[in-house]
Amino acid sequence: MGVIVYKCINCGGPLAFKAESQNWTCDYCLSEFSEQEVSDFIVNEKAQAEAETSSAVLEEHHLKDQEFQEKAMGYTCQSCGAEIVTDDTTAATFCYYCHNPTIIPRRLEGEYRPEKVIPFKFNREKATELFVEWCKKKPLLSKQFTSTSELEKLSGIYVPFWLFDCHSDGKISGTATKVRTYTSGDTRYTETKYYRVLREGNAIFRDVPADGSKKMDDDLMSILEPYDYKDLTDFSMSYLSGYLAEKYDMDQNNVYGRVSGLIRDNMSSLLRESVRGYSTVNIEDSGIKMKNVGATYVLLPVWMFTYQFKGKTYMFAMNGQTGKIAGKLPISPGRAASWFSGVSAATFVALAIGGQFLW
Repeated sequence: MGVIVYKCINCGGPLAFKAESQNWTCDYCLSEFSEQEVSDFIVNEKAQAEAETSSAVLEEHHLKDQEFQEKAMGYTCQSCGAEIVTDDTTAATFCYYCHNPTIIPRRLEGEYRPEKVIPFKFNREKATELFVEWCKKKPLLSKQFTSTSELEKLSGIYVPFWLFDCHSDGKISGTATKVRTYTSGDTRYTETKYYRVLREGNAIFRDVPADGSKKMDDDLMSILEPYDYKDLTDFSMSYLSGYLAEKYDMDQNNVYGRVSGLIRDNMSSLLRESVRGYSTVNIEDSGIKMKNVGATYVLLPVWMFTYQFKGKTYMFAMNGQTGKIAGKLPISPGRAASWFSGVSAATFVALAIGGQFLW
């Protein structure tokens, strides 16, 4: 507990309680104050301190907004429409979706300033090394995929995400059975007992993610999870130096349906897993309610690499915090034919269909 020091209203010196007068006296200027005068002074001083603190917080937010508005630059790709964010010192040379070099800079509005960010944990050289090692384990890839000219297009991107918190109340009901088989004499019996099951519970969900980009593949972003949200820090434009970021084009309301479905599924699973000890369980009804829902706009680090092969664009992504890799990668017909030379034609056809997520 903090120590309270009563100060003289006139000179600021310490006050001492005098038992004989039941008042507070300053030994420096000899002023004397009643209990009410001291109490009123303390209340006013506390209110003033809180007002100054509140003013300082508002000023800090104002400076952050001003920094974002002055330094954040937006680039719109004229080919695919992707909107990229970076600082005013970074030169964007191509769109990481379609490789179009034509971009138009403009200032961004403060509403797009994120609240939090997880900074990149390793540089471009390390990301390239991890990517090449990963590709070596994919024997059907074209060798051109990891050529120096292609790897130069590897880009560090801060992807917009919404992190949701909420409280969830759930209830499920259904029927269950317990089956017992036993033998008596020469006869084998099966006994089935039927039960009515009911489960209710509540849970708190924290940091449920949903990317806020229409052009980002939601499945690809999901595969890159999880992130360690302990590394979330207050956003500053300095984190964008040397990197790009994508401006969200889906706000929290646009992605709420996706997050709501995920939370409801998880809540139902938690309740279902609590029904144990039965031979069979059939859930007939369930109800999940969500309340106290809140969302935080954050940027999460991703190393992105897109590759155009035979008229199609393939996307590779790496978690910029953990190094986890996923991608929709092209298959080289020549290498596939050689690799599957000893495999039946039917099996080859099944395995050579591209576009599968690999990780």
